[in-house]
Amino acid sequence: MAASGGIVLLMLAGALVAPAHAFTWTAAPVNTAAGGNAFGMWLLTDGRVLSHGSALNHWVVLTPDKTGNYAKGTWSNVAASVHARGGAQQHMLKDGRFFQAGGEFIDGPACTTALCPTTEIYDPVANTWTATATAPLDIGDTGSVTLADGRILDSNRFSSATQIYDPVANSWSMGPAMPLSTGDENAWAALQNGGVLAVGFARDGAAIYNPATNKWIRTGAVPTGFDTGDTGGITQMFDGRVFVYGLNKNSYIYTPGATAADPGTWVKGPTLLDNEAEDEFSDILPNGMVMGALVNVMFGPGTVLQQFNPTTNTVSSFTPPPDSGNPFPIGYVNLPNGTVMVTAAARNWILTPDGAPDDSWRPVVQSVVFNAAQNNYTLTGVQISGLVNGSDEGDDMTNQQNYPIIWLQDSAGNVSFCRSFNFSNMMPSKGNAPETAQFVTPAGLAPGTYSLFVSAVGVQSKNAFPFTVGQSNSVDGGVTGSGGAAGGTGGMAGGTGGRTGGTDGGAADTASGTGGATGGGAGGSTGGAGSTGTAGSTGGAGSTGTAGSTGTSAGGNTGTTGGNDSGTGGGGSAGGGCGCVVGGAPSVGTGLGSLSLLAGLAIVARLRRRRRR
Repeated sequence: MAASGGIVLLMLAGALVAPAHAFTWTAAPVNTAAGGNAFGMWLLTDGRVLSHGSALNHWVVLTPDKTGNYAKGTWSNVAASVHARGGAQQHMLKDGRFFQAGGEFIDGPACTTALCPTTEIYDPVANTWTATATAPLDIGDTGSVTLADGRILDSNRFSSATQIYDPVANSWSMGPAMPLSTGDENAWAALQNGGVLAVGFARDGAAIYNPATNKWIRTGAVPTGFDTGDTGGITQMFDGRVFVYGLNKNSYIYTPGATAADPGTWVKGPTLLDNEAEDEFSDILPNGMVMGALVNVMFGPGTVLQQFNPTTNTVSSFTPPPDSGNPFPIGYVNLPNGTVMVTAAARNWILTPDGAPDDSWRPVVQSVVFNAAQNNYTLTGVQISGLVNGSDEGDDMTNQQNYPIIWLQDSAGNVSFCRSFNFSNMMPSKGNAPETAQFVTPAGLAPGTYSLFVSAVGVQSKNAFPFTVGQSNSVDGGVTGSGGAAGGTGGMAGGTGGRTGGTDGGAADTASGTGGATGGGAGGSTGGAGSTGTAGSTGGAGSTGTAGSTGTSAGGNTGTTGGNDSGTGGGGSAGGGCGCVVGGAPSVGTGLGSLSLLAGLAIVARLRRRRRR
């Protein structure tokens, strides 16, 4: 079943792309364990989607088919968690495991003093859940975020205290107190400047955490009448600003400063299409739009699916999926191929957005090194942790997706996800700083050469990176600028120029770029390349190596070729085209534990009352 604005899929350079004028809703596979939809969805680092099954301690995974099509994928059971947690916090860890903490409801009723601070971790390789260190303070209905080094910063609903979990040491320590009353009903966002924005309950305002100094400060003054109520999801946008839903049709937009030490500024945003979005989800689509369902009253049914356009500062209604129940989404996850999977009342749906990501938002692969002793690979690139966080519900069901997903495509169009881990950065990062991640290829992958792609929060690399099993490669590409906004001030990239170039002469299949050992990136209005580049042996990646026509200053930062990242083989952002795990997920029974099917579904209904038909 699909609802479409006339979408046509085009095959270009081995990847599926969608025309910019159309969108599509496609029915996702039915979650057979629950007899309908999957509620709560998180993207594992091997490309599978982890979700609840028939109860909150029953878990399932969706594995896409061999072409990377999630709509034709298969749900299967995985191990049961130690506890059934509703309204909990979830974070992907640096080593690829999945962390779950606290909860508003644990094993049925509201969490107890003994259970609220408990935590556990799912290991997708071993398919096991393990109880981990108990936190010093209660965790439930509180803000949290993954820091750049992979630690988890958490708050408390009864005080301004914070606490920090170290997954490597499996231990907790106390963090600095916030300048907010409590962490209750907070919504937090990891920012591009390295800081953490905490939006408090109702009229409590907002604060910034600076990991470099381990201190909190108040943000700049919030707008008059600022009130977020029972705070719903907040959404960081690709330009670094944060969209916040208020009450009485108000919205607010926060602009961070250059560093986390800067309090930033606030302005009022456009008038919402209905009263509020308390305890509702919001998501940043790969095309840059902010999507979220609004309600007339808290816990009421969704009334309109709203889309905010950051470029025009306007809101508009968006056609929801053709669900047989309440169609307005109550959960999102950005998939590696640029589509977005949502939860509606009766089933899950997959949205292919209209329009592609701006090229300046895309991750770029610079090199892959084979580590023979460990039989794994180290990928180096820029923006591989993404520029945004992903979807958010505020104080629970956290879904920060700042980690790269890596997959391979063969000459027949079959795709296989690698399992990525050991991320050098787990917060949004816009700029020139190299980031790394390690990965292993799927068991049984045939020797040979493949096209490698990387995706961050649903935005995938534009060009295929040549990958050969058991070998290293370095063919750098630059991030393509978006015109005046990115290149006009001599920043990360010019209008068409790149940031970094090859170190070994570059890829032979890209168009007419020139190599350079130390040449600068794109930039100024005259199209000048970087300072002292010398020619590579075969020509670096990129189309022309020239600057954007709207640039006003010379050069990008310190790239090593003048070319941009616009060679052939780039992946599209439309349905169908990303990657899949080789081999199905293990099936180890339902593991319902102490919850019956009816009890589990009752708790889910309590968590999101607007799932009513």
